[in-house]
Amino acid sequence: MSQLPLWDGALGQRSGIRPLSKSRIAAGLQCPKRLYLEVHHLALRDPLEPGREAILAAGRRVGVVARRRYPGGVRIEEDARFHDRAVEQTRAALADPRVEAIYEAAFTFEDVRVRVDILARSSAEGWDLIEVKSSTGFKEEYVSDIATQVYVVEGSGVPVARAMLLHVNNRYLWPGGPYDVGALFSQLDLSREARAGMPRLLERVGAMREVLRRLEEPAIDIGPHCRKPYRCPFHDHCHAGISPHHISRLPRLTPKIYQALLAAGVLDIRSIPDEFEGLNELQHRVHRAAKTGIPFTHPTLRAQLAEIRSPVHFLDFETCNPALPVIPGTRPFQQVPFQWSDHVLEADGSVRHRGYLHADRSDPRPALAAALVDALEDEGSIVVYSGFEGRVIHALASDVPDLAPRLLPLAGRLVDLHRLILDGYYHPEFHGSFSIKNVLPVLVDGLGYDDLSIREGSQAALAFISMTDPEIPASARTELQDGLLAYCSRDTEAMLRLFQVLTKENP
Repeated sequence: MSQLPLWDGALGQRSGIRPLSKSRIAAGLQCPKRLYLEVHHLALRDPLEPGREAILAAGRRVGVVARRRYPGGVRIEEDARFHDRAVEQTRAALADPRVEAIYEAAFTFEDVRVRVDILARSSAEGWDLIEVKSSTGFKEEYVSDIATQVYVVEGSGVPVARAMLLHVNNRYLWPGGPYDVGALFSQLDLSREARAGMPRLLERVGAMREVLRRLEEPAIDIGPHCRKPYRCPFHDHCHAGISPHHISRLPRLTPKIYQALLAAGVLDIRSIPDEFEGLNELQHRVHRAAKTGIPFTHPTLRAQLAEIRSPVHFLDFETCNPALPVIPGTRPFQQVPFQWSDHVLEADGSVRHRGYLHADRSDPRPALAAALVDALEDEGSIVVYSGFEGRVIHALASDVPDLAPRLLPLAGRLVDLHRLILDGYYHPEFHGSFSIKNVLPVLVDGLGYDDLSIREGSQAALAFISMTDPEIPASARTELQDGLLAYCSRDTEAMLRLFQVLTKENP
């Protein structure tokens, strides 16, 4: 691309609309309505979920650590509210031959703003553009992100030698101490893909500008795109007022079937014609239950539940899998169990409970596994909710080989309650979801997660990292510990109560 003068930062004067940015372009690529709302009605965004907040915070930490791989750099300090100042600071850094890298470099071209994670001087003519991601590899949406940056940076007169993706290497084993940033990160050159995708990207950017010129938000139907590639931050706004039996709630819904239903004028699961082709068995089951209001029970469910042997253990693990390891001897994103809960239903109907919670950042696996095999004893079924607990047990057997002879037999005693419900039971009030947090309040009155300070797994993982931080005050540590114990115990209590309801004559 030919070099052009640096844009003077006079944003929006030619187009008469607010400028785009790489995040807004990403929003427009997912859904034009999302883009419109991002620009004109930001207050309608869903509240940020604690799990999502943890992911964003982890991404920021990864970005800071990644800068060590490109030393001798300067950070552009101005935040997004003062983009023009950041552009001027970037201009000064580019002109300084002593600067080897620029972190958060700011550019504007054709009313598009970008902040580049890292801009490093290249051995070739120009600069290397590095996009840092706290993931373990390539995703298709990264190409448009990088292409946007290349377009704006080169349009601003700065030649890009290479456009790179820097992602976390999940094979890196952290021994403790400072991270080896050469081994922690892997680099992928996406220059060709970014440049090849630029013409199509610019066409879509032109369409986005037309969307932003409208006086009303675009009329876009809800559908699978509301969660792809990520859950839209305006999900609740767009879904407000729709029927709880909307066709988007069909489990395992493909875009093809969704579009076929829309083409047939069907928006409610209850209105799907019986002769409609393409639904799988599970979707047919959901359709029949929603239409009749009668729960579905498979004829074999009660027999399968009867095979569960006493004493019945209800087991749940909590794990920590940060992008930047906090436990020596672990890898990025490695699922490391730090807690378990076990509710036990005896043959006489009595219930007891025990659990384990690791208290520091030493390797929790040996002590956790030893306590686990002692607690689960040698008899009784072990009820779980998904295949996750089985994977954790197999990983523990590999990581704590001395206990493998006692751990591996546990896997043979596992019973997946989620699978039993998915195959054998459906209530119309599930509304297409088999998550324990959706199933529980339908079948068990008065039991849920709203009364807890920790309500989902990623929040628990973040709580463990915070709780084991040596700098945390004792009072905060105790509060997090209590929250973790209550959350994990609630998961196993939920399975126990679901099991008791399903084994009754008429669940």
